Amino acid sequence: MAALLQRYVPIGFKAVLILFVFSLGPAAGLAPCPPANELLAKAKVVVEARVKSLSIGESGFLLEENFPTRMIRADLQITRVIKGEYPGNEAIVYGTVFPPGPFKELTQMALFAEFEGRDTFEWELSRHELAAGAAFFSMNDCIYYKFPDYAAGAR
Repeated sequence: MAALLQRYVPIGFKAVLILFVFSLGPAAGLAPCPPANELLAKAKVVVEARVKSLSIGESGFLLEENFPTRMIRADLQITRVIKGEYPGNEAIVYGTVFPPGPFKELTQMALFAEFEGRDTFEWELSRHELAAGAAFFSMNDCIYYKFPDYAAGAR
């Protein structure tokens, strides 16, 4: 019995911890995001897109000890530009495991990829400068997004 506990308790603890982290919302110490209409008004670039691929893996960043290095990456195919200008037809968006971020919705949209008419959503391309000439699109800010009703979670 003790051997079974030693084997399965750490796995159970990790599963509970993962569920806890993904269930965190704005009440977990973060200020709530403004309403979607305010976010859309402030957005510079908003596109209609579909998820080509979604992955979670090591970032490769050299960070302080005991700081999570796993990141979420969404490869988006741009179907049209709704607001602003964006010259490409693809974009890569990065996020961390910390909220806010519509991870469940992106996962559902990745599952609906190639399901014509049901696989697109609206997304703000929120650009963050790392250094001169180096930038990335983030999914962790309070950004504008609008998913179809079947994929939208509570906001």
